[in-house]
Amino acid sequence: MTGPASLVRRLLGVEEIRRHALLSFLASTGVTAVGYLSTVYIAHVAGAGVLGAYYLFSAYYSIAALVSDGGLGGAAVRKISGGGDEGAFFTAQAVARLFLTCLCMTGILVLAAPFMHDARSAGLIPWLVAALAIGSVSGILASGIYGHGSVGILQAGEFISTVTRVTVQILAVGAGFAVAGMAGGFIAGLLAAVAINARFLRIRPAAFGLHHLKELIPDAAWGFSSSLASVLALYADTVIVGYFLDPTGVGYYRTPLQLATLSLFVATSLSVSLFPRLSSWYGQGGTAAIRHALERALSYSLVLAVPVICGGLVLGERLLYFLYGSPFIVATHAFTLLLLAQIGAVIFVLDSMALSAVGKSRTVFLINALSCASLILLEMIMVPAYGITGAAAAVLLVSIFRAFSSRLALFRFTGVRAERATVGHIALAGLLMGGFVSVLQWLFFPTHIAVLAGIVLSGALFYFVLLFRLERELRKEVMELAEHLGLAGLPFP
Repeated sequence: MTGPASLVRRLLGVEEIRRHALLSFLASTGVTAVGYLSTVYIAHVAGAGVLGAYYLFSAYYSIAALVSDGGLGGAAVRKISGGGDEGAFFTAQAVARLFLTCLCMTGILVLAAPFMHDARSAGLIPWLVAALAIGSVSGILASGIYGHGSVGILQAGEFISTVTRVTVQILAVGAGFAVAGMAGGFIAGLLAAVAINARFLRIRPAAFGLHHLKELIPDAAWGFSSSLASVLALYADTVIVGYFLDPTGVGYYRTPLQLATLSLFVATSLSVSLFPRLSSWYGQGGTAAIRHALERALSYSLVLAVPVICGGLVLGERLLYFLYGSPFIVATHAFTLLLLAQIGAVIFVLDSMALSAVGKSRTVFLINALSCASLILLEMIMVPAYGITGAAAAVLLVSIFRAFSSRLALFRFTGVRAERATVGHIALAGLLMGGFVSVLQWLFFPTHIAVLAGIVLSGALFYFVLLFRLERELRKEVMELAEHLGLAGLPFP
C-alpha cells in the first residue's frame, strides 16, 4: 500500500527522535530549496539592490521580533514541555508578548524610524510594523505547538509559510513591485504561518496568575539576553555593511552568505528536534543519553556540511556566476571565507541549543555577548577597509571563537565529545572529494550550467560512496532508516 497514509505509518515505525529529526530535515530541505530558487530568480530579475534592501528589512524585523518576544516564547516552551499548568503558562506568555509587541511597534514608529534611513527611504517602515504584529501572533501560537513536541507540525507550517512567501514575492517582483513586493510576500508568509499554527494548536488557554509570570521571567530574562546577542551577531554584519556601503553591497554580501549556510540546515533541523527531548532528559538526570545524542548529531550534521564547504571552496566563482549572475562574482573571496565559517557555525548551533536545553542559558548569553561585541568591533574596522570581504573575515574569526567556547562549555557540563573516527572519515571523504572536483573542473571547465551540475553531482556521488565505505555504521543506520520508510530496494554504496 502506498500514498501519504502509508508513509505516515512507516514514519511512525522509526524511533521518536529520529522520526522528528527526519521530518524536520525533510521540511528544512523543502524550505531551503524553495528559498534558494527564489533568490536565484530575484537576483536575475531585480538585481542585488532589491535583494540587499530586503535583507536589511529582514534584519530589522528579526531584531524587533526578538524584542517583542522578550524571551518569553522559549521560557513557555520549557514550562509547557515539562507538563503542568500548560494552559496558564501559554496564556501568560501570550498576554505579556502582545504587550511587548505594542511597545515595540510604538518604539519603531516614534523612536527608531528617524535613524533607519535605509528602511525609511525604501518605504519599509509600515511593512515592518505590520510584519511585527502578525509575526508576534504566529510566534505565540508556535510556542504552544513546540512545547508539546509537535515538531513535524511546526516544520510543515514553516514550509507552507515559506512557499507562500516566495510565491507572492516572485509574482510581485515580476510585476514590478520590487522591495514592496518582497516585504508584502514576507507578510503573506507570516499570515500563512498564523493559519497553520492556529489550526493545530492543542493547548486550551486558561486563566493565569502572577506566579505564572514570575516563573517565566528567570528563563525569559536569560533567554532574551542570549537571543538578543545571538541575533545581533547574526545581523550586525548586514546592518554595518548597509551603513558603510549601500543596499547593493548588502545584496552582494548576503546572497553568497545564504548559499554558504546551506551547510547548516541538518544541524538546524536536529537542534529543533532535540531541544524538547534534551530538556526532558536533563530533568530526569539522563546525562548519558544527552551525550550520545549530541555526539551523533554532530556527526550527522557534518555529513552534509563538509561536502558543501569543500565543493563550494573549489567551485565558488562558477556557482556565483551561474546561480546569481556575473555581477555577483565580486563576492567570490567573501564567499570562500563565509564557507569556512560554517564549520564553526555547525558546532555552535548544536552546542548552544544543548546548553540552553540543560539550563545553561547564562553561558550561552556570555558567549553570544562576547561574540556580538567582537563582531561589531571587527566589522566597524574591516568593512570600511576591505568591504564585503572584510565583513566575511570578521564572521570567520567570530565563528571560530563561538565554536571553541561553546564546545568547551558543553564538555564541562555534559562531558560530550566528538565521534573522532566518524568525524575523521567525514573530513577525509570531503578532502578527497574536493580534489576530485578540482580535477573535474580542470578537465571540463564549466562554461554551461549543465556542466557545472554534472561536476557537482559527480562530486556528491564520489563523496557518499567513499564515506559509506569508510563508515560502515553510518551506512547501516541509513539502510535501517530506508527500511522503515519502505525504501529498502534502493541501492546503497
